Amino acid sequence: MLDALDEQISSPEAPEVKQQYERLLSLGITDFKARLLMARVFAIYVWHTLRKDNYTYADYVAQLSQLPEIDWGDDDDDSGGSVRV
Repeated sequence: MLDALDEQISSPEAPEVKQQYERLLSLGITDFKARLLMARVFAIYVWHTLRKDNYTYADYVAQLSQLPEIDWGDDDDDSGGSVRV
C-alpha cells in the first residue's frame, strides 16, 4: 500500500493526493505518519473499488482531506470511531 501511495504522491495524474500529503506535513505530522494515515484511506479506496461499490476517487480525496482526524465508521467502537494522530 505504501509503495502504491508513494506512486500517487509523485504522479501528475493524482495532484490531489500530493496536496493532501503536503497539507498533513504542514500540520507537523511526520512523513511516516502521514503516509500511514493516507495508506489506510487508500486501502479503503482499493477495497471499495474491488467490490465495485459506489465509492469514487472523489470520495477517496474527500476522506484524505479529513485526515488526521477521521471517522472510520467503526460502529463497534464506543469512542465514536474518530482517530487522531
